[in-house]
Amino acid sequence: MVCAISADHAFAAGSLMAGFRRHNPGFDGVFVVFHDGLGADQQEQLRALWRRIDFRHYTEAVLARRFGPDTDISAALALYSPMIFAKFEMPDLLASYEKCLWLDVDILIQGSLAPVWEFDALAWRPLPEGAFARRAEVMAAFADLRGDGSYPLLNGGVVGMGPGVLGQISAADLYAMAARLLAQTGAHSVDELALYFCAASTGVPLHRLDLRFNHPIAAPGGRAAVMLHAIGPDKFWNSAPVQLAYPEWALNLAAWQDEGGADYGGPVRLAEVQPATPDLALKAARHADYWQGVYNGLRRGLSPRLIVDLQSNGPALRFFLRGLPDTVHLRLIRQANARRIAVEICFADDQTLAPVLFSRLDGMKMDAANGKSLELTRTKQGWAYGLTVPLTTCSALLDQIMVALDDL
Repeated sequence: MVCAISADHAFAAGSLMAGFRRHNPGFDGVFVVFHDGLGADQQEQLRALWRRIDFRHYTEAVLARRFGPDTDISAALALYSPMIFAKFEMPDLLASYEKCLWLDVDILIQGSLAPVWEFDALAWRPLPEGAFARRAEVMAAFADLRGDGSYPLLNGGVVGMGPGVLGQISAADLYAMAARLLAQTGAHSVDELALYFCAASTGVPLHRLDLRFNHPIAAPGGRAAVMLHAIGPDKFWNSAPVQLAYPEWALNLAAWQDEGGADYGGPVRLAEVQPATPDLALKAARHADYWQGVYNGLRRGLSPRLIVDLQSNGPALRFFLRGLPDTVHLRLIRQANARRIAVEICFADDQTLAPVLFSRLDGMKMDAANGKSLELTRTKQGWAYGLTVPLTTCSALLDQIMVALDDL
């Protein structure tokens, strides 16, 4: 098993190993871990998860030596971690190991990998045919290296190499092909394209992996996959919906932390859209369902100046007013009594709009509330005028407020 990791993402390698160990207890092999400076404590924590690990330094300096002084790799390093190129080292690893299987560390293992090892030379999961069309320019520029055209493009997250590669593709070949790609076409997918062109031009036999052995998280059927790949910005450690959908990754992280490993400490994506815990996710879904129903009942009569906030999974729903800053907005607030709703006009405590809003709204009798006046309250952001009314009169109350703000 081969992976590569920067020291600040040791938790990802540890979680990968913990998941692999759970589902592949009979595997009698080695993890080769390329890294840019894992500390001695981190290495021991990883060894506690998998006894046989071959740690190998792989830094930008190593990468520069591999590419040579005439190749500018800055464009690739601006897009990707240097670790994407560590898979190029696999042909050289075959001098020490019978077969190698590269795994990106943003993979969740959910089953046995035994069927994957059936390859003799190369193995990868093909991309759909449309991938060629998206790379038409580079395919045309390198048409002489495509062989008979039968080779599929690959996703580089899972790549196998075995003895059939020896004498056909070397590490030096892969770096040289990547250098040519960088010089002629740019940096996008350079690691995958280098593998593709080296394989297609030599005709090395390819074992095509089924989708379940490198399954994108955004594709249907992820829970049935053997290896689930978090392609894109949403990873198992940084995305609330992914954490909620695949709780097993948290078990793997806990196993790493049990050995003293550090947690992921960065930001979490999409938590405001889909909370990561089941209780909060259920509340968010119920709020979104409620607001969808309320909005469907109101939308035909809403002022064209009102722009609904796309975030609707909380206890309040906002409407922004076209032509006014976001510091001024209408807010509907859910009540325990589902037949009632609070309506507020919220605004910042500034010297421009606040006095105007005070003069327009203070003491104004609301027809939809039996002549009651809007109640003024202090908020963290400024001020709010509001009333709680029957849901059936919400639309009329909104209309009267918008009439009062008509020429602002």
